[in-house]
Amino acid sequence: MHKVRIAQAQASFRDVVLDHPLRLAGASVDRFTLAVVQVRAEGPGGPVAGTGASVLSVPWSWPRSDLSWQARDAVLRDLAATLCASAATRPPGDPFALFDHLATVAGGAAPEVPALARSLALGAVDNAVHDAWSRAADLPAALVNADLLNADLGATADRGARSAGPEGAGGRYARARGRGARPVGQHAARGRYARARATPDGGATLEVQHVAGVGDPLDELREWLVRDGIRHVKVKLSGRDPREDAARVVEVHRVLRASVPGRISLSLDPNEGYATPADATRMIEHLAAAEAFADVGYMEQPVPRDSAPDPGAMRELCALLPVLADEGLAGVGDLDRLAAEGWAGLVVKAARGQSLALRSWEYAVTRGMFVVVQDLTAVDLALAHSARLAATLPLSWRAFECNSRQYAPHANAALPFMDVTDGLITLGPPTPGIV
Repeated sequence: MHKVRIAQAQASFRDVVLDHPLRLAGASVDRFTLAVVQVRAEGPGGPVAGTGASVLSVPWSWPRSDLSWQARDAVLRDLAATLCASAATRPPGDPFALFDHLATVAGGAAPEVPALARSLALGAVDNAVHDAWSRAADLPAALVNADLLNADLGATADRGARSAGPEGAGGRYARARGRGARPVGQHAARGRYARARATPDGGATLEVQHVAGVGDPLDELREWLVRDGIRHVKVKLSGRDPREDAARVVEVHRVLRASVPGRISLSLDPNEGYATPADATRMIEHLAAAEAFADVGYMEQPVPRDSAPDPGAMRELCALLPVLADEGLAGVGDLDRLAAEGWAGLVVKAARGQSLALRSWEYAVTRGMFVVVQDLTAVDLALAHSARLAATLPLSWRAFECNSRQYAPHANAALPFMDVTDGLITLGPPTPGIV
């Protein structure tokens, strides 16, 4: 079995200030911290290095506290440093086992920190470990080779589920094994997955999903869409009034339809803005008579992450369109709970760590659930990592959100794929590591 031992891990931090705020339901993001972790590891072939990153977004992961934004951010930085120190004390193993250990450490070291915020601090460390581990194995991190793991990838999330390995490395690419197409309203079926389009050199193209923040001017939206040829828009909703939110979706759809020819799509993101699934259902009922509804693919996290479960109401909402858990997914232990609560699918985020990303994806596809990759305004290495996941894993939705091109383009100067042509970004061939 392939194992690595982390000899040293160190975190550094970069302040990222947005060009203009990203407005969500009840919150506004104008800055965040990019945590970057570098590790030195000992593998079967000798020393190897790895680097991983995560976005420590306080407004998104830790929105309510008596502590100031600066104090909460400092707590997350300290937690990332604590997890680095703990990683360097462990015996040789695989990154999934180390992730489970560090998740326990994080809960004990910072019990006052919400689980979602802890997952972002852990994510930077986990991503660096996966980078080193996959470099030692000489394969891309998003490709899973079961022979190199001490336990099945999905063992924690789904005992008995097995992942295939990568082509050319003693196995196959990890493949979606859904239970077949199950219709969800008039929209994309659960259990139906597709990969990004390959390029002749072994890279991939990703269709870009643009974000329309709460109250963002539609004239500016039109300029973005026309200039870049974007065909997919995520609409942020306020959650205050279902009728007003439906009207906003119709207006964004009108601008999108007028800006680009051919196939278009919308996704909806209330960011926990509705009190109950029934409130979100009322919004969809207002929208259902409009032409825009036929182009809506899914909705993310309409209700608060800590709201009382209402499986019946959630399943009624999911009968209209797929509804995906995002802020409600903070760890492997949430997966069974979310399925029992009636959620139709999951949002995979590299910021929560490669281990949780792959386990969440595996959990979704073995149950025929809807699954997408989203990016949390990721920049630089964090965005490259997210894009590689989206390019590698079979997903239910082909459009990839990379909204830092809108809000913090200055932070992506080192990335070679940020030019958008006809609505697409192009990644080069995968190499050993997370990108």
